[in-house]
Amino acid sequence: MSITSPVIEKHPSGYRLVYEDVYATGIDDLWQAVTDRDRIARWMVDLTGELRLGGTWSVVAQGDEPSWATGTITACDAPRTFSTTWHAIEEEPTELVVTLDEVEGGTRMRLVHTGIRSIFYGAGWQTYLERLAADVAGESFAQDWDARFAELSPQYEARFGAL
Repeated sequence: MSITSPVIEKHPSGYRLVYEDVYATGIDDLWQAVTDRDRIARWMVDLTGELRLGGTWSVVAQGDEPSWATGTITACDAPRTFSTTWHAIEEEPTELVVTLDEVEGGTRMRLVHTGIRSIFYGAGWQTYLERLAADVAGESFAQDWDARFAELSPQYEARFGAL
């Protein structure tokens, strides 16, 4: 499994996505990239709240649109793993678990999102994780988020549809 070929499986509460890849950076840098609000904003979204055990977070609202996701940090063992609830608007809460391990050539990150019901998470997470890889490598993003998401969506629709 990797960013480009995640495990997608049915789960009693919906689907489970598992992405795993090695990022060309140290564990402390990757930990900062996935837990520091300023770093997260570079590759994903702007967040508000407390990114600590028991803390709550929310995606910063844009214009007249409300925040589209909120969560609570339910476990944290820096710089190895954290879990959070993930509650997107009009969806049931899900669980996101991120685990980091130092390996030859960098740091392996495993992202597991359990309980999702929308197939759009597949293309969304791949787009975000590609941007994370570029960010920690000091590279610019090849294309904007919406264009990459649109490019990836048909293959994820087919993979989810085959389950």
